[in-house]
Amino acid sequence: MASAGQALNRPTLPAGYRFSPNNDDLIVYYLKRKILGQQLPADVITTTDVYASSPDKLPLDDFKGGVPNEWFFFSTRSKDDNTIALDGGYYEIDPEGAGPIPWEGKVVGYVKTLNFYQGSSPNGTETETEWMVEEFRVNPEFVPVNDDDRSTQEKIENLVACKISRVQPEPEW
Repeated sequence: MASAGQALNRPTLPAGYRFSPNNDDLIVYYLKRKILGQQLPADVITTTDVYASSPDKLPLDDFKGGVPNEWFFFSTRSKDDNTIALDGGYYEIDPEGAGPIPWEGKVVGYVKTLNFYQGSSPNGTETETEWMVEEFRVNPEFVPVNDDDRSTQEKIENLVACKISRVQPEPEW
């Protein structure tokens, strides 16, 4: 039975801690270790298909211990298309929100930003929402893997860490 304040099968952090890693820490200490099947420093990131539904329909309650309006998930990598269509909306890549992630003088991964819009692309009504996804993938050169280890190679190609953010507008006074 779970103790008070601790849900069944939900990872938690010690009291007073918040999960808010830097981009390089997310790659080095979480995504790389998840790919290699190693223990994570804190087992707080669950796995879900981020691109299967709009952000407000994701299991946001499964992520505990973060800062307000920020959630982390492991997911399958988005398609390389500029747009990912869903029921009621779509994700679109922000070309200014992409780049390499350096750590100790080497590139350990890459990030790309996708904004969520209501409506349909490209000819529907485009209403940008307050939701965005930052998708982090590991640099294949950073993960030691044997050429015949196809399982790990597939994880390198397909597994990503996603940071879901909800940017709420400033109140008007």
